Amino acid sequence: MVHHPDAFVTLTRVTVDDANRDAVLEILREIVALDATEPGTLVQTVQVDEENDQHVWLYELWASPHDRDLHRDNGAELRGRLAPLISVPFEVITCRPLFGHGLDLARLVTGE
Repeated sequence: MVHHPDAFVTLTRVTVDDANRDAVLEILREIVALDATEPGTLVQTVQVDEENDQHVWLYELWASPHDRDLHRDNGAELRGRLAPLISVPFEVITCRPLFGHGLDLARLVTGE
């Protein structure tokens, strides 16, 4: 397995109006499909908050900051379509992965 010592996670909260929710989710689905072709986008999931369905959460594991930047360039057209549907700026939290269950974070990050 390839290791990624510069890997990091972003947790992003997207606030969506009810009227735009389906359109936003469809564009996010397109973004995830596009990102599956990016070797530096290691994991990407989209989930809806059970307590507030106007909040859509993105979990993304990046191989490096450079790979995240390539991702942003790669999906610029899709994000351009998404922008007018979002009324609140994204809230992004950046984390350093340590360990977990179901996804071997330590192995992805260290190669061990």
